[in-house]
Amino acid sequence: MAGKSRHNGQPMKSPLPAKANAKKNTVAGRKKMPAADFGVPAKKKYRIDDAAHARVALGRVAQNGNSAEKKQVQARVARRYPSINVTGLKSGKKK
Repeated sequence: MAGKSRHNGQPMKSPLPAKANAKKNTVAGRKKMPAADFGVPAKKKYRIDDAAHARVALGRVAQNGNSAEKKQVQARVARRYPSINVTGLKSGKKK
């Protein structure tokens, strides 16, 4: 049932434009992306090339990133997308 909703059997729709991301969603496409399109450019982690990916990156780094990565991703997203609120994000890790 991969790619289908459990409720109505219809394919799930991505919130991202299909054509814009089709070439980037491959290993080769990701390698061709400039480092500036990532929250952690040195490692090419946490893609932020558009607002939707920037929001996802903030969530992922809150769950899995170390404190340096969190600060870097938050700063890069805030600079690139001023309309996205990056303050007050909480870690997804439980104590």
